Order: sequence, then structure tokens, then C-alpha cells
Amino acid sequence: DTEFGTASWWAYAALSAFLVLLAGIMSGLTLGLMSLGPVDLEILMRSGTDAEKAQAAAILPVVKKQHQLLVTLLLCNACAMEALPIFLDRIFNPVLAIILSVTFVLAFGEVIPQAICTRYGLAVGASFVWLVRIVMVIAYPIAYPIGKLLDFALGHESALFRRAQLKALVSIHSKAVICF
Repeated sequence: DTEFGTASWWAYAALSAFLVLLAGIMSGLTLGLMSLGPVDLEILMRSGTDAEKAQAAAILPVVKKQHQLLVTLLLCNACAMEALPIFLDRIFNPVLAIILSVTFVLAFGEVIPQAICTRYGLAVGASFVWLVRIVMVIAYPIAYPIGKLLDFALGHESALFRRAQLKALVSIHSKAVICF
């Protein structure tokens, strides 16, 4: 254990806080960005508010690389979550390090960021698109080939509605208009 109050203790504590923050951002962005398909963003770019149009335009280029984006975000999240107990173990006893790691990751690395991004995914995604681009470059050697493999194995998400889906969508919207 590193002695409390020393420079190395504060460095490990700051690094641990950074890892929790990084894990939270990556977790939230995974939910927020992966829930926004290219078609959704195109629709927002044409019919949303000015803010939504700008946010959708900022996000669209990274969302078009869906599998590479998914691998990048999950890889960064996993690295942050796996590294956290290593650094906490240097400043706390092992049992406390595990308890703190699980608590921090669950609360600040998963639950809170995902709750925020479920509601504000577009705005959060647009705010962090610069970070997403940076981590996509860093993770490129791993994420690109895995993303391409996923593209090959699973295909690209279809951007078109089937006739029955489009008919149901129009029906839902017509009922909503009648209610108002």
C-alpha cells in the first residue's frame, strides 16, 4: 500500500478517478450512440431543431462505422474497468479495493452514465464526438479489423423499412395526430 497523502497516493487516486470517468463516458456513449442509427440521424438532420440538426450532423460520420464504433467503445470501457482495481489496490487493501472498484464501476461507470445517455444520447454523443474520434484512432489497429469482421459476419444495419414496418409507422403517427 502507498501511504496516504504522498504524491504517489494522489497520483493513483487521480488515475483511478480518471478510469472511472472514462469507463462511464464509454458506457454512456455505447448506449447513446449505438441507439442512434444512421436513418434516425438523417431524419433529425432534416426535421429536427437547429440544435438537433447540428448534433446529428456531428455524430453521423462515426455512427456510420457502427461495428468499429461498438468495438472501440467496448474496448475502452473494458480497459478502464479492468485497470481500475490494479490502481486502487496500490492505495487500499485488496478487499477494500475490490469493493470500491465494483461500487464505482457500477454507480459511476454504468448506471448513472447509461441513465443520462438514455435520455440525452444525442446531446451527449455530440458533446463527446471529439473524444470518440480520438479513441477510434487509438483503438484502430484492434477495432477496425474486428469491426470489419462483424460487418462481414452480421452485415450492415438495414436503413430501409420493410413495407409492413412503414405501414405500421404511418399508422402510429396518424393515431398520434388524431389524439392531439
